[in-house]
Amino acid sequence: MMNTQISLKAFVMLLAIVTFSCSILHAQRVLDIDEIQVVAPYEPTISDAFKINVNPAIEDTLRVEMDFDYSIQPQKIASKFETDPITPARMRGEPLSKLYRGHVKGGYGSYQTPYFEGFYNTLRSNQYALGVHLKHLSSGSGTEDHPHSVYSENKANIYGTRFFRNNALETDLLYNRQVVHYYGTHDGMIWPDGAPDVLPATLSGASDIRQRYEFLSSRAGFGSTHADVSKLQYHAGIGHQWLSDRHDGNEHHFSLKGNLGRKIGADPFDIADRQYFRMDMGADYYHHNNPTDTSNTGIYSIRPQLHSTIDRLQFHLGANLSVEDDNASYELRAYPLAGLEMELIPGYLVAHMAVSGKTEKQSWRKLSAVNPFVQPSPNMALTNVRSEIDYGVRGSFGDVLSFKVGLTHSNVDNYPLFGRAIHADGIIIRAKEGEWTLSQPFHVIYDNIKKIHLHAELFSLFGDRFSLRLRGDYFDYTLENQQKAWHKPDFLVSMNISYSIQDKIILTADLYGRDKAYGVIMPDRPPFMPVAAKLHDFYVDANLGIEYRYTKLLAVFLNFYNMQNESYERWLHYPTHGFSFLGGVSYSF
Repeated sequence: MMNTQISLKAFVMLLAIVTFSCSILHAQRVLDIDEIQVVAPYEPTISDAFKINVNPAIEDTLRVEMDFDYSIQPQKIASKFETDPITPARMRGEPLSKLYRGHVKGGYGSYQTPYFEGFYNTLRSNQYALGVHLKHLSSGSGTEDHPHSVYSENKANIYGTRFFRNNALETDLLYNRQVVHYYGTHDGMIWPDGAPDVLPATLSGASDIRQRYEFLSSRAGFGSTHADVSKLQYHAGIGHQWLSDRHDGNEHHFSLKGNLGRKIGADPFDIADRQYFRMDMGADYYHHNNPTDTSNTGIYSIRPQLHSTIDRLQFHLGANLSVEDDNASYELRAYPLAGLEMELIPGYLVAHMAVSGKTEKQSWRKLSAVNPFVQPSPNMALTNVRSEIDYGVRGSFGDVLSFKVGLTHSNVDNYPLFGRAIHADGIIIRAKEGEWTLSQPFHVIYDNIKKIHLHAELFSLFGDRFSLRLRGDYFDYTLENQQKAWHKPDFLVSMNISYSIQDKIILTADLYGRDKAYGVIMPDRPPFMPVAAKLHDFYVDANLGIEYRYTKLLAVFLNFYNMQNESYERWLHYPTHGFSFLGGVSYSF
């Protein structure tokens, strides 16, 4: 009965709930919109809840201090490095021009002038370089209205260099044979017919006035070829020169040269960027003898120098210490060596200045090379260049134009000049049919001088076709004893022009201008006064040349000399040829 009552109550309650729910649903109002959108995020909250905004922390009053010792014991770890080889890059450069071993040139010209010159050399090599040079030039016709004035020159030169890794051995052998004649005459020394019967002289023609020089030179040297200046640079050489003539005179010149150089560290004040030390040493010994005299002279010198560079300034300081041995009479001389060079405009303009001095021997070889008509076994002295100051500027404008201007002031003792000494025991020659004359070679006159030399040079190059060179020199001499600087002009000027037409025709022009000059006659009779004689006024010697290159190997040439056909005297009473020409061919192989 009880269970039946509980089930009846539950049913009644369920029916009541369903009936109430239905009444509510039917009583709800219908909304005016069909969709509801919520814009703000849903943020549920709990009212009156206590919130903790910070993390809880416990404050501990007990502190522990850390105090301990430690050490590091490094251990080397073996490592291996293996480099990978770099493949060399192939450099593409300009092709090397083809070289030829030999070149010969020969021709014939006016005044019966044969000419030959030949060269033969090895090609490119990093082991050795050898070569030979031969030359012949002579004239079979003399100057008009003058005695025998023919000349000849023969030359043979053999040279070579052996290259090692950082050194090179070089040798050179030269033989030169030169023949000239003392053909100079003086109008005041002409005798009428029959004079040879009166004067004590033997007249045998051209052989009486002939002079023949034979010169033999040999040298050898060994030195370093390091490109790195921080390594020791050195060179040593030995040489010998021998000169003789047909009058039984001869001269021996033995020379020994050496130098050392190396880059050194910074200076004590740490001013210079780079420093280089160089030491030059030399010994020259001269032995001269002739049938009547013998002399010995030596010059021994040492020249230490320090070269420094500070930014755009380069300078050097040093000294030239020389010992003169003149026939066992010794004298020590000291000269300063100093100079500086500065780039005023980098790459365009450089200024320089230098001070130096030296002692040099006026040997027979040196005097005869300047004037081949000097007397046999001339007076040879020691020249003392007390001071020589040289300063100037040089520069360029790109690859087209370069220039140089300088001034040199020299103070020299025993400066050599040449003069003619007329005396009765000279050489009697036949000037022309029915006339006889007294011909004399030149004597050497020494004087103390002060010389100022102003020089300027301009060079211009326009491509590979046209080149122009201009040079001018002005001299001012102050002499102690002589009236003038004999045979020395006050002004010299030269111009050289070369023009190429399609590399087939080469045109050249050379102009040489020379100011007036004076010679001197030194008589042997009272009043013994030197007589000055003018050699010439200002003149210009014009030379023209043309070369036609038939191929790269074969060419023909024709040169014209003294186009104005004016004979002048380079040496007193020794006139030169007038207009002349020389033509020939050249071939390379």
